[in-house]
Amino acid sequence: MTATTFTDIPVSEIDLSDTGFRVTGPNYDIEPLRASISQYGIMVAPLVLYGENKYSVVSGFRRVEAARHAGVSRITCRVMPAGKNLDAAVAAVTENAFSRELTPAELIRATALLLRFMDAEDISKNATSIFNRPMNTGYIDTLARIHDMSDSALDLLDQNKISIKACKNLVAVDADTQTEFLHLFSLIKVSSGIQMEIISWAKEICALEKISLAKLIQESPLGGDGPEQDCHRDMNALGKQFKAFLAQRRFPVLTAAKDKARERINRLGLDSGLQLSVPENFEGMVYAMQMEFKNVAEFKARLYRLKELAEHHDFKKLVDNKI
Repeated sequence: MTATTFTDIPVSEIDLSDTGFRVTGPNYDIEPLRASISQYGIMVAPLVLYGENKYSVVSGFRRVEAARHAGVSRITCRVMPAGKNLDAAVAAVTENAFSRELTPAELIRATALLLRFMDAEDISKNATSIFNRPMNTGYIDTLARIHDMSDSALDLLDQNKISIKACKNLVAVDADTQTEFLHLFSLIKVSSGIQMEIISWAKEICALEKISLAKLIQESPLGGDGPEQDCHRDMNALGKQFKAFLAQRRFPVLTAAKDKARERINRLGLDSGLQLSVPENFEGMVYAMQMEFKNVAEFKARLYRLKELAEHHDFKKLVDNKI
C-alpha cells in the first residue's frame, strides 16, 4: 500500500463533490458528528488523494463535511500521492470494512468501486483482506449487476427497504418491471422473506392474467395514492395489506378457506388461555391447541372448556375439514 503523509489542509481545498471513492451512503444526520468535532476535534484523520490541484476524499466524507459545518478551517489529513487510484480504492473499502460490517448498499458500492481497477477474480482472491469476508466471483458479479440498476435500488438498500436477495431477483426482469418493483418497495416495509414472496406472487399474477405490474399495483390497496399521501401512511401496515391482496389474487380458494377457518375459530369464543392453530395452508391434517394456565383450578377449567369445544358445531366442521 502506498505510504501516506500527514498534512494540515484547508477544508475549502477538499473536494466533497468528488464521490468517486465513496462507500457510505449519502443520507445521514451530520449534527451529532458536527457537535463532537466542535468540542473534541477529529479523532481519526480523513484519508485524501491529491491530484489535479485538489484533494479528493478517499475515506472520511462525513468527517470532512461535519468539520465544514462546525466552521473548522483546517484539518489534518492523511494524504496519498496522485495517481494511486487502485490503492485509494482498496483503502476506501478496507477502512470501512475493518471498522464495522458493511451494509448491503455499502457492499455493493465497494464492489463496484473495486471493479473499476480489478477484475472479479482478483477481488475474490483478496476479499478477506479487503472486505474482511470471503466473496466468490458469482456473488461479486451479482453485486455489480445490482449496482447497474437504477439509483433508487441503492437508495432503498440504504433505507433498509429492500434486501440484496430481492434485488438479485429483480436484475433478471426488464427495466420497466424493475422500476415498478422498486417503486412498490418504496411505499411499503416488509421483511426480506416477504419481499421474495411479493416478487414471486406478483410476477405469477401478471403472467397468468397478462397484465403489467403497474396495473396490478394500481388495482391494489396502494393504487391511487400520490407521494404526499404515502408519506403519512404506516408502511408496515401497507406491506401487510399488499401481501394479503396478492395472496387473495394468487390463491383465491386457499385465501377463502383461511378466512372461513378464521371465522369458525372466532365463533368458538376461545379465551386467552386457549389458542387453536390450523395446518399451514391446510396441507396437513394436524391441528394444534395451545393451553396456558396458572394453577390447578385454571387447568381444570381449561380441560372442561376443551370438552365443550369437542361438541361445538364449528369446531367439528373445522377439524373434519368441512370448511
